[in-house]
Amino acid sequence: MKINGTTQLLGLIGDPVSQARTPAMANELLERRNKLGAHVLVPMHVASEQLEQFLLGLRAMRNFGGAVVTMPHKTGMAALIDELTAESALVGAVNVIRRLPDGKLVGTLLDGEGFVAGLQAAGHAVAGKACVLVGAGGAASAIAFALARHGCRSLCLLNRTSSKASSLAKRIGELFPEVQLAVTLPSHSTFDIAINGTSLGMRAGDPLPMDEDLIDRTTLVAECVVSPEITALLEVAKRRGRQTHTGVHMLAAQIELMLAFMGSE
Repeated sequence: MKINGTTQLLGLIGDPVSQARTPAMANELLERRNKLGAHVLVPMHVASEQLEQFLLGLRAMRNFGGAVVTMPHKTGMAALIDELTAESALVGAVNVIRRLPDGKLVGTLLDGEGFVAGLQAAGHAVAGKACVLVGAGGAASAIAFALARHGCRSLCLLNRTSSKASSLAKRIGELFPEVQLAVTLPSHSTFDIAINGTSLGMRAGDPLPMDEDLIDRTTLVAECVVSPEITALLEVAKRRGRQTHTGVHMLAAQIELMLAFMGSE
């Protein structure tokens, strides 16, 4: 790897970033393609209250190519950049941005397609399945739209703020009226896939994002949290005999798409 004056700097913007696996995975892929040095991806630890100020510097940095955007900035970033793709505008969040030559910042959202691609790569189809999703933030919203787009039979959206779940269900229903939608957990229903779309599980001592009764009613329990790879939720699910699916599958499926969007191709 040769870092020099022509290296395009890519980033991972989040708070925290110490646990992030994206830099290592992205740089390993760049190295396999003999592009590490032409591009390099580094973590950028930015607090929410400093995000707008930080973006001013990125606009001025001519060797900045783009950045992966992670928690808690996915929705905040969407309001601060210049242009959104149709997918990110629909959800109101971004998870990767690129800098144009004139300094404008464009964002898109790959969480949903990455999550579904990760499921499919592990042998888990979405079409025709009954799904329950915990969360209604940027990543969870993207996953909800992707599940509907890929033909899930039903989708139950659970969130601490019920109005956010209801708003998300309304938007999904307008585009995918064939999907059965709910924002409360139906009694005694069983599910093919239960998904944690929140950040719960990143930190030791976090409460479980879903209770054990729901775990018992589900065939496959899937995570969005990447680090730790085996969260407390997945540990409980394994003990209770459920199939599990880590968040690393979603991230791995997105890395190539993210690098391409940021201009490494």
